Amino acid sequence: MYFSHIISVLFALATFVVASPEAVAKPEPSAQPDSNLEMRGISLGVYYCTGANWSSKCWHRTGLKAGAIYYVGPSYNLQVHSFGPDKGTRCTLCVHQDCSLANGGAFSDLIHYPGTGNLASKALKVWDYADRYGGRSAGDGWWNDKVSAFLCYPE
Repeated sequence: MYFSHIISVLFALATFVVASPEAVAKPEPSAQPDSNLEMRGISLGVYYCTGANWSSKCWHRTGLKAGAIYYVGPSYNLQVHSFGPDKGTRCTLCVHQDCSLANGGAFSDLIHYPGTGNLASKALKVWDYADRYGGRSAGDGWWNDKVSAFLCYPE
């Protein structure tokens, strides 16, 4: 009888020791990153509309890659009135789909979040092949209805 009592007490103590937090092994932090992990690229985004003040037909494009040229699309080509990068994104507007400066091409000053709801009243700097503007402001509204493409980078 005494023996079975001792066994019960030992069993209870063994259960307590196994369940105590000190008895559970803690994982050690790894000094090296897992070789199977890949660095994710920064996701950039923009929002643009064919109407002033973010009206009419709009498109929120996300998952853009830094430095890649994006055509605004046939429904928006030369019709963009509002353009705004997402937070953490800065963009340049382009006259041509390939952002070239040839044959009347030009690109804009950087646009930062929240962008502009009315390109017709915004004076953005313009650079062009003929250097007529040379990075100077071309006047209010120069970019209205001239946007065919854009490229963006993280802030």
